[in-house]
Amino acid sequence: MNNQFFTQIETSRIKYLSCSNVSPSRKTMKPKILAAAIAIALLFAAVPGLVGSSEAQIPPETWRQSNLPLDRVIIGYRARYYKTNILSELSSMPDTEVVMEEDALNFVVVKTKDPQGLIQKMKGNPSVKYAELDQIAYAIFTPNDPSWSRQWGPQNIYAPEAWDTQKGSSGITIAIADTGVDYNHPDLRGRVTLGYDFANNDKDPWDDHYHGTHCAGIAGATLNNNIGIAGVAQCTIMAVKVLDSQGSGYYSWVASGIRYAADNGADVISMSLGGSSSSQVLEDACDYAYEQKNVVVVAAAGNSGPSDYTVGYPAKYDSVMAISALEKGDTIAYYSSRGPEVELAAPGSDIYSCVPGGYRSLSGTSMACPHVSGVAGLVLSQNPQLSAYQVRNLLQDTAEDLGAGGRDHLYGYGKVDANEAVQVA
Repeated sequence: MNNQFFTQIETSRIKYLSCSNVSPSRKTMKPKILAAAIAIALLFAAVPGLVGSSEAQIPPETWRQSNLPLDRVIIGYRARYYKTNILSELSSMPDTEVVMEEDALNFVVVKTKDPQGLIQKMKGNPSVKYAELDQIAYAIFTPNDPSWSRQWGPQNIYAPEAWDTQKGSSGITIAIADTGVDYNHPDLRGRVTLGYDFANNDKDPWDDHYHGTHCAGIAGATLNNNIGIAGVAQCTIMAVKVLDSQGSGYYSWVASGIRYAADNGADVISMSLGGSSSSQVLEDACDYAYEQKNVVVVAAAGNSGPSDYTVGYPAKYDSVMAISALEKGDTIAYYSSRGPEVELAAPGSDIYSCVPGGYRSLSGTSMACPHVSGVAGLVLSQNPQLSAYQVRNLLQDTAEDLGAGGRDHLYGYGKVDANEAVQVA
């Protein structure tokens, strides 16, 4: 099957932070303190999902098709000094072309007419750590069809109360790894720093889709400017384009985008995207950001509900906060993925935000994710000395418990609470 990132666009299916000390995995984090109750794929609504074991895969027919060919192999090498030998071996193979080199994460990407043949051959090389297909990622959302009254999300997570104490600092950067950002949008202009476009291999991460701009608006649209909407945090937005104009992208693009953001000053990485299967290169990138660069990594859980055990990747990794989606009334959205990896819940249905040229309502865990990323930005603005691990624990401990008492598969530790988190920070 084609392993792909999940996002929902319209009616079709498309689709981290570490401290200097050892950071415990999500599975070993402390229970939530109830007295202080807390993911291109782009994640929109109603994508049938993963079921069963942790390695279950979404049937390929549930995924939107991409124009990107599955003719690329990611080859990870064990250490930097093995790279030359691997490149030398590849140069002697017919019909192969090295199209990407990522030294920080120790991998190269090779275009070939026989991906599976190359994978099997490279797995026999002792210098090779892994060889895998460069899979496709998608954005996750469902469109619905400028006013504060339409924004139930920030109000639901107590952002206005938090703003009395902390509105967000431009010294804190939230990277939106997505389809890019419309940095000339009236509600974002002057607030966006330009990262990189890994889909087109250039320095202009312009949004030629709309999903990334929507997520950027949720996290950080300008407050009190008499235009459109209000974002959760008045932090700097870093635009990192890892998905193309169709809302899809190779895992290697996403991994490099994570590494780029972590190496270039991001404090939070927000990924409203996901895929159906695990990938070593993707996990390595998330671990790099969280464990080595002290970045808070947040991802949409996926839109593969209502079945349990359906959280996708990268949200499923221990170094990433997996976010499920809420309907109005604080009930789990029917489309939201569920599972033990869910860490927090946030508003995800009928979310009004920016798109190139205007505004639009969308639904999905893609929309829930930047709500949490914005709150993480508020917390770090209030206390920049906190490590990624400390921010993560604080968001858990201050969440508003929903559903069964304590952590559960639907809401995780509960609904993110911006005001409580800022007060505790």
